[in-house]
Amino acid sequence: MRSRLTAPASVLVTATALVAVTLPLSSARAADGPTGAYANQQPYGDPASTQVVAPPAGFDLFFVENVGRHGARSLTSSGAEKRALAVWKGAARRGDLTTRGRTLDDRIRTFQRAEKKLGYGNLSSVGKQEWRGIGRRTATSYAGFLSASAARGEKVAMQTSPVYRTKQSAVSLRQGLESVVPGLRTSARTVNRDLLIEEGSTSKGRAAIAKAQRRSSVKAAARQVLLRAYRPSYVKRLADPVGAALDLHLLYSTAAGMAGDTRVTFAEFVPLSAARRLAEATDARTFYRFGPGVSGQSTTYRQARPVLDDFFAALDRRVAGGDTAAVFRLAHGEVTMPFAALIKAPGSQQQASRAFSYGSNPWRGSVAGRLAGNIEWAAYRNAGGEVLVTMRVNEQPVQFNASCTPSASSPYFYRLDQLRTCLT
Repeated sequence: MRSRLTAPASVLVTATALVAVTLPLSSARAADGPTGAYANQQPYGDPASTQVVAPPAGFDLFFVENVGRHGARSLTSSGAEKRALAVWKGAARRGDLTTRGRTLDDRIRTFQRAEKKLGYGNLSSVGKQEWRGIGRRTATSYAGFLSASAARGEKVAMQTSPVYRTKQSAVSLRQGLESVVPGLRTSARTVNRDLLIEEGSTSKGRAAIAKAQRRSSVKAAARQVLLRAYRPSYVKRLADPVGAALDLHLLYSTAAGMAGDTRVTFAEFVPLSAARRLAEATDARTFYRFGPGVSGQSTTYRQARPVLDDFFAALDRRVAGGDTAAVFRLAHGEVTMPFAALIKAPGSQQQASRAFSYGSNPWRGSVAGRLAGNIEWAAYRNAGGEVLVTMRVNEQPVQFNASCTPSASSPYFYRLDQLRTCLT
């Protein structure tokens, strides 16, 4: 169900050659692992190159800006691990561990040691490489523009939330950019508190979340996971088996982005078929808190409005002659997901009139909320001062939503006044 909007081959260029490369919207390619099984903990990947769309004749790049989620990280707290260990200890006391289950506590503690070395919530080795890679590919795609901007003494701005992992991501991004354009002038990093957004679920959304977690398919997946570690009699005694399984799924999903720091994966406890069902339940929760949400309601995404306002304001300053050539905003999935829903980016256009499921809605946390996921605008101008804007999602060219009318010269380029009308 993922959207696969791609530009015509005749206008696609890669970051390294004038050759078309077709990649799905959910790319840049994910890191090793089953796409979709990790929900919004899907690692981003590190492809060699990505696509840009060549501008109409006579237009030159003059501004680039984005908003992106921080890279892969450790768990933000030890809560899920403590709950999982409590369930394990209860089974151990009763003698209800399977042979495989006897190893679970050691796996969790080994995983915790790796997390404590990084610091809970901080970037993993994979997470740092994700943003270095994005920086490298961005600088390669726009090397001529960024090199010329650096030669003119123009600035590249970095914004982060107050949270340390976004600052780490900004450092990695800068390293990637400078590996291609060594003289790039990066201004002092600033903290933008609009890059922290609270969840916006409503009573209808919360009811839909609860309903999604009560589905028979989710209960069956939870049982499948728990029976890997515990005897059936113990699983039946658990007050919240779905919650216990979701805790293990969170460890499994987080481990995918910790592959450079520990060998623990939890894959032996979370079969792929069950992982995908539990990812669907996780996505339902996220959809109603930060995604498109309940049909007719906007509380899940309207708090991203200041971020959109900043996109326009930064572009307006550049149009007026400002010396900031690029703005990179390093934030959280709680920002990139509502921002995508606000602008109705591909895959984030559809609200839910009935309970969210993969069968009824194209939204996926592994695309809209993936680790290091990003939305980029690139602005081009001609000699007459006309400005056209094009967009990429996860480094792939996409069109703006259907309410926005593209320019006559290219279906992937939009007049700035048109975007101001259709997005605000």
